[in-house]
Amino acid sequence: MDRNLKAVVPRRVLREFSFKGITIPAGTSVGVNPLFTHHMPEYRPEPSRFNPARFAEAAPAGRHRFAFVPYGGGAHMCLGLHFAYMQAKCFSRHFLPNIRVSLPQGGSKGWQMWPIPKPKDGLPLNFEPA
Repeated sequence: MDRNLKAVVPRRVLREFSFKGITIPAGTSVGVNPLFTHHMPEYRPEPSRFNPARFAEAAPAGRHRFAFVPYGGGAHMCLGLHFAYMQAKCFSRHFLPNIRVSLPQGGSKGWQMWPIPKPKDGLPLNFEPA
């Protein structure tokens, strides 16, 4: 994974804290990189492995509350958070039982990291009736 990612969420530190042995004083401007955070093995064992169970209701118990922040966190969370979750659930409910989705031979090759992470080739897919 490319560690020189540019997708960051700007924040200002309210209280001094330490991160990976570095003390960050209050008032400091920082950039939070959700993709980096989502790949930290101390919060997400085997971060590059596809594991839907990590999103189960019980999975976040004991994990830092900002270990998974696809919509930001705290007072500045994305306003579309709940709409996005509802839209994903509705889509899944109506789409997945009726359509079989697969990758063409060779699969997707690599990721574009800026401005949002996505497959470089656009993720071509095959769709067949279920």
